[in-house]
Amino acid sequence: MQDGTDVVATSQGERLSDPTKVLGSSLSRRAARLFDWFSTPLEDEAKAVRSRFLETTYDRKFAILFASLSVLVLAGTTIVLTGAWWPWVWIAAELVLLAVRFMLIIRCELARLHGENPPLGALMTAGGAWSAVFGLGCFGCIASENLVLSVLAGLNVAGVVGVVSSRNAATPRYAILVMLLVSLPFMVGALLSPQPGMWVVGLQMPFYVAGIIGVLVHNHAISVRMIRAELDNRDLAVRDALTGLPNRILMQEELHRMCNQLAVQAANGGKPFVVLSMDLDGFKYVNDNHGHTAGDRLLRLVGDRLRKTFRSTDMVFRIGGDEFVVLLPATSEIEAAHLAKRAIDTISEPFDIDVAAAAYIGLSVGSARAPVDGDTAEQLLTCSDLALYEAKRAGKGRHRAHLPSAS
Repeated sequence: MQDGTDVVATSQGERLSDPTKVLGSSLSRRAARLFDWFSTPLEDEAKAVRSRFLETTYDRKFAILFASLSVLVLAGTTIVLTGAWWPWVWIAAELVLLAVRFMLIIRCELARLHGENPPLGALMTAGGAWSAVFGLGCFGCIASENLVLSVLAGLNVAGVVGVVSSRNAATPRYAILVMLLVSLPFMVGALLSPQPGMWVVGLQMPFYVAGIIGVLVHNHAISVRMIRAELDNRDLAVRDALTGLPNRILMQEELHRMCNQLAVQAANGGKPFVVLSMDLDGFKYVNDNHGHTAGDRLLRLVGDRLRKTFRSTDMVFRIGGDEFVVLLPATSEIEAAHLAKRAIDTISEPFDIDVAAAAYIGLSVGSARAPVDGDTAEQLLTCSDLALYEAKRAGKGRHRAHLPSAS
């Protein structure tokens, strides 16, 4: 038998991980749930809105730097006025946390650039740790019974709480936690302070924080409306009004992003991606003989069929007229040929466009594969267009992959 401290056996004889690993995994899941709760807006919002909110959590370098400078001045003043040892610990902790927070912000920015998940949980944890250290430092200032330090600590607490209501409005639950970590130690210190009248400041602090939380909620509502409007405007700018498909602008952005990822080690799991350029055969005949209304309806139906033909990970774009582009992430040449053939078969089926007879059109497809045929958006689009022309010259209604000799 094996040592039970090393391996835990199930009733079926299967082996589970070390209990410490199981505990670590459980703690990680709980930490993830805690992060989700703290980073969630007050009301249910679309995933895109929440993602945009979270981006603001590392868009405040100046506020972090300014707060750290203020703390260093306060801690230095405490050393001068009291000669105590603990402000030195405060300064050391402040410098360490400042370095950690800036490092995490840089990691978040790089992760966003490469399309990866940023370490937002770690960044928010570091922010919470800074708030707790700051609160304890301000408690030490007021506990020193020095009036100057008490006033300076109160001003710093009020300043941080005020800034948080604006800078952290996107994550109100986290912001409220920061406010409490900052203000509660000062409030307790004021209530317990023997300095005359200081207890009044302690009694006033909860009302001040409550008022600032009200401002925070108001700022949060404003942020929600602004981000919704920003995303709506963005959607209008990158979406084709007729078919509802993404347009040329978004196609260029996605293709540039995918090309940039080719330079990242193990990008796309080490698999290439494919660009399909597609053009309808016979669309001009339908449009000229049945009118633009029928032509528009046909384009909408084509967009619907293409959207349903390709995989959920594929991206279908209408780039103008009867031209479409499809990006196939992590796709081999054989898979691309199969998907192109399926699209051709789908479009060859008759369309009901509310005219006397069903409309029949075809689809020609050209493909280019990255990085074999190119590693830039311009190269890949040029190669896929050349392959599309070859498909049309070969008789239309077919797929051709780009050949180096064709360029």
